[in-house]
Parts: sequence; structure tokens; C-alpha cells
Amino acid sequence: MDRRWYQFYDQEVPPSIDYPNITLKDMFNSNAEANPDKPYLIFKDIKIPYKVSNSMARQLANALLSVGVEKGDRILLMMPNIPQYAISLMACYKIGGIAVGANPLYTVPELTHQFSDCSAKAVIVLASFAEKALQIYQEGKTQIEQVIIVGAKGSGIETNDHIHDYDTLMAAGSHEEPAIEVVPEDIAMLQYTGGTTGVSKGCMLTHANLVAMTMQDGIWFSPSVPPEVIRTLATIPLHHIFGMNCNINLSLYGGGTIVLVAQPTPDNILEAINDHEPTCWAAVPALIQGMNQHPGIRDSKIKSMKGICCGSAPLPVEVMKTFVEISGAMITEGYGMSETSNIVTANPIKGLKKTGSIGIPWPDVDIKIVDVETGTKEMATGESGEILIKGPQVMKGYWNNPQETANVFRDGWLYSGDVGYMDEDGYIFIVDRKKDMLLCSGFNVFPREIDEVMYTNPKVLEACTIGVPDEKRGETVKVFVVLKPGQSMTEEEVIDFCKQQLAPYKVPKIVEFIDSVPRTSVGKPDRKALRAMEEAKRNG
Repeated sequence: MDRRWYQFYDQEVPPSIDYPNITLKDMFNSNAEANPDKPYLIFKDIKIPYKVSNSMARQLANALLSVGVEKGDRILLMMPNIPQYAISLMACYKIGGIAVGANPLYTVPELTHQFSDCSAKAVIVLASFAEKALQIYQEGKTQIEQVIIVGAKGSGIETNDHIHDYDTLMAAGSHEEPAIEVVPEDIAMLQYTGGTTGVSKGCMLTHANLVAMTMQDGIWFSPSVPPEVIRTLATIPLHHIFGMNCNINLSLYGGGTIVLVAQPTPDNILEAINDHEPTCWAAVPALIQGMNQHPGIRDSKIKSMKGICCGSAPLPVEVMKTFVEISGAMITEGYGMSETSNIVTANPIKGLKKTGSIGIPWPDVDIKIVDVETGTKEMATGESGEILIKGPQVMKGYWNNPQETANVFRDGWLYSGDVGYMDEDGYIFIVDRKKDMLLCSGFNVFPREIDEVMYTNPKVLEACTIGVPDEKRGETVKVFVVLKPGQSMTEEEVIDFCKQQLAPYKVPKIVEFIDSVPRTSVGKPDRKALRAMEEAKRNG
């Protein structure tokens, strides 16, 4: 296979890596042994060293075993970026539990689907979001047996044999490493994604997948952030694959420190930078733009930053130039999916960066472009087609969904559903999405899901959702609505209705009432036509 991109690798990056045959818990234990007094987690003014973090993870792991959680059971983690998230994740790894990140901002219906789909046995949730988890548990429609609440004490929540206070339960656990064998081929996580159909699916990521990703992360970013100085700024949610990978995984490479920010406002981010001087940051364009505009940025300790990985949406050139000028950090843009444990391509740290490109394939990653219609004909240089991916970080498949697994895998290649082209140097450019998925502030939003919510409103005859360009969010959700005869509705009513059933980032920001939805020749709503109409209006 022609791997023309190798010539553009930074000098420190090899085309192939020798991956250790170990698990994530092995990596964490090694770091704790080598760096017992080094901070693993920093949250506001709290610093938790590796030795203490490891002891807490062991206690929680043994406590989970004591309430009936076994190897292979799914454990939902429903928290913002707080120390308990990382400790709980390591506890899952120690007993061979399968961790499932859950967005605490999801509504009860959204969470119920995820709880049910993975047949989770336990959920660890922050008290401020516990009402949702308790409602799902008490309805008895899922297999949840244990609800473990961070901060249950003092919250008024009554505990019992199935509803626990996190600290109390953990305190009862042994400090010994659980005697449970975990092997690289075991599933470590289910990372939920919408895939090509809009139906939420769990990507089965093994320990081997994530160890490979960890090694690739550490080596690719080493020209700007050597392992001994890794101190990540965790502003992207850890339940998101981007946030988890570029903080939890990257810190496993060489024993790094994670600076946690639960609410990523510009003020909170700047405070964390000034207090703890992180060296690397996984960010989305909106966060970088927000920092550029912060009045205190030039007098801050922003120059502690050495490397920035930006994803989820294209980073405007002027925004990048401004941030580089202020911080002195090296910025690289990348591309990946939940199905690939996150990143598969990125621009080199020191080497050639191409405006608008998502970079070149990482070590041991192969990419080819095939025709969209059949998925079999390889496209010539510069010609657009579907992006296919191979690599050690590619998922095992979708949880309990052999049909969808078969749809995305052919002859060992993962069909991404994204359309792009490769240039003469091996740099990849995304030009469209085969699927209708929108990317809003780094989160996947599926138009069909919003359409179906709108169809439940008795006043609505038709609805069709698209994304419109947004400098800060990448894309903003816009819904076109056709009302039933004789009905009236305001934009605010539509937005308020969606707020009741959708997570905040999915709620439409723009509503337009139209007489009819354009349709394709087979009668399907024509989103392409709506996007063309929208573009014409913006350019007109």
C-alpha cells in the first residue's frame, strides 16, 4: 500500500509502534508505582497523588465487587469532569468491568435507551444528576441494580442496599489490588455513538484498542509535549471520546497529570491555567475562540501550554493564528471517531500543516478513499469518496448489534460514513458527510432524532432539521417546521418543547416555519435542498 504520508512524520514519530501486551490497569498501576507522589488528578485546589488515586480506585473496585458487580458487567459513569470520574474508570478497569460514559445532561428518555441497550448493572452518578438515574432505577425497566451517588450525604437522598453514597461505599472497600485477571482482548469501554442511522450504539473498545491509542497519542504529541511534562487540561467532557482519550489515555502514557475543569467557561479555564499551568489541551474551536477573546488572556500563564489538539470542527485560520501568537503553543488539528478510540489522522506537530486538512494517518493506521456508491472502487488522488480506516485502535464492533457491525466493516476496513479525499502527499480533507450527523461544539447531533421529537407535538405536521455554519459551535441546529392547518406556534414554543426532551446541545437554536418540506424523488425529506436554500439565503 502507498503510504506517502510517512515522509511528513516528525522526526520523533516512527511509522510503526511496538505495542506492549498489557491492559489499561497495568499501565495505571505502573504509573502509580513509578510516580507515587506525583499528582494524578488536580481539581480546583485539590491534588490527588498517584499512590492515593490508586488506593482509592482499588477500594472502589473491591466495593463494587461486594455489591455484586462482576467482570464484564457494564457500569455507567454519569458525572462531569470531577476526580470521581477518573477514579471510577480506573476501578472499572481493575475488575474487568466495562465502563460506559453517560452524558449527565441527557434527558431521562435518552438515558433510558443507553441504560437498556448496554444492560448496565450499576451507575455512578453525581448527586445533582441523581434524580434521573433514580427515576430510571425505580421504574424497573432496565437491569440497573446499584445506584452509587457522589455526594449523596447531605443531599437528602436516602440510601439503602441498592442506593449508596459513593464515599461510604468506597471506604468499606479493601486497599488490595483485586485478584481478577484482565487481558488485552477484554472490552474496557462502551463508547456510545450515533453511527450512520441515528440510533445510539455502543462501540466496543478493548484494552488493546485503548493501549494502542495511548501509545499513538503519546508518541505523536511528544515533539511538543514529552511524556515527563504531560499535564492535560480536561475541559472536554470525559464521557466524550475526545475528552477521555486526550486526558485519561494521554496521561497513562508516561504518568501524566490531569487538571479537571467541570464547567468549561472561559473564566474557569483561565483560572485552571493560572493555578496549575497545564502543558497540553484537547479543545474545540469555540473554546479556543473564547480564550482569545478573554480580557485576561495576555496577562495569564497561557504560555505554559506546549501542545493543543483541536477537533470536532474546522479551526478558523485567524483564530489559530491569534491563539498561537498569544500562547506560543503548537496546534494540530485531527480527526477520529468513537469507533476508532478517537484519533486516526492529525497534522504533524512540527511538520507541514495544510489549511483545511485533518492531517495524515497515524502510525499503523491505513486510510483509503473509495466510491460512495459501491464502496469498492478506490478513488484516485484528489477524488472524493468514503473514508475507510484500518488500525489497532479500531473497535471490536457494536455492542449487541451484529447487523450494524456488518454494515460498517468490510474486509477488515471500517467504513467511516465520512466523505473526503487524499492529496498527493497523503493529507486528508473532509468535504461532506455520508450520514446526516451534525457536529455542534464537538457533540454529535442527529437531525432525525430532533425531527421525531417535533412530530410528537400535536401542532406539527412536518419537521426537518439541518445544521447551519456557526463560527463558535461549528454547526448550529436549525429546524424547519410545517404546522397543521389552523395551528399557530412561535419559535420560542418550539425551542421550549425541544428542551423538555433533548439534551441542551441538541435543542434547535433557529426555527423557520415553512409551507412544505421539499422531498426527494422517492418522497423522503430533502435535507440537501434545505441546506441549499439556507446557503442561498446567507449568500444572497
